[in-house]
Amino acid sequence: MTPETCTLARWLKAEGASVVEGEPLVEIETGKVSVALEAPASGTLASIAAAEGDDVALGQTLALILAEGEAAPKVSRTRAPRKKPAPAAPRGEQVAVGQVWRVMAERLSRSWAEVPHFYLTREVNTRSLRSWRQEQRRSGGGVPSVSDILVWACATALVKHPRMNSSWNDGTIIVHPSVNIGLAVATDDGLMVPVVHGVERMSMEQITARRMEMVDLARSGKLRPEDVAGGTFSITNLGMYGVDAFDAIVNPPQAAILAVGRILDRVVALKGEPSVEPMMMLTLSVDHRAADGALAAPFLGTLASLLEQAPHP
Repeated sequence: MTPETCTLARWLKAEGASVVEGEPLVEIETGKVSVALEAPASGTLASIAAAEGDDVALGQTLALILAEGEAAPKVSRTRAPRKKPAPAAPRGEQVAVGQVWRVMAERLSRSWAEVPHFYLTREVNTRSLRSWRQEQRRSGGGVPSVSDILVWACATALVKHPRMNSSWNDGTIIVHPSVNIGLAVATDDGLMVPVVHGVERMSMEQITARRMEMVDLARSGKLRPEDVAGGTFSITNLGMYGVDAFDAIVNPPQAAILAVGRILDRVVALKGEPSVEPMMMLTLSVDHRAADGALAAPFLGTLASLLEQAPHP
């Protein structure tokens, strides 16, 4: 999230055009996200120093915004110093790549190593889940993926257990009014966690559509900062890689993350008799500062019950 270079995708204003503070000015891209850089001041765009498709360095000046009557000094294409300039500032308001990455770095300033985790594991019988999806397929209706059903089930359980939909912030627990679920997505450029906002207000059909949209944006490198911000709970699924169970790392300041293993036929006791059932392992990682086992265990129990019943959201 703090690369040394990025690519200038396109200018949204031409040199000589009037710009207004806060107006989108230029789009820059990394392998992870696409960012629209806003004008830091009002004036006239001048001295564009990078063209579309150019790789630009952290701190490099891309252009100047001149006040009325202000002359444009020369803008160097060399990398700018990382420290702020001396009090005698150069003419024009500099539009620099660095201001974007500083904001994004602040979001990740908390060290994962400082978070006191604990883990709860529960095995879930998905017979009902598989049957329900088969019925949906036979009826000609839309068939949500297991990921979609997990998003729905987590949102439903979080509404019933709101303390698990919280954040730890400098000694204060903040319970969020809306459920915003982050989904870990593997891309060619690494792991991304786009966020589906307001899941508790969505139908299964809406969840499926939004999840597909966010995954496509992640894999095409077109996620915006707001697409990866504001998550209150996360889900990571490695079942497609043949992983049975694993422990995931909580993404601060969220209170918890759910790790999902593959669905695998196992011999289990059912009504006192051995039975082969499709089973899935869920592991809940929890920030102990935001929630303890007495809060996390009932949440995991509700989640398991929702998945073990044929869902009708």
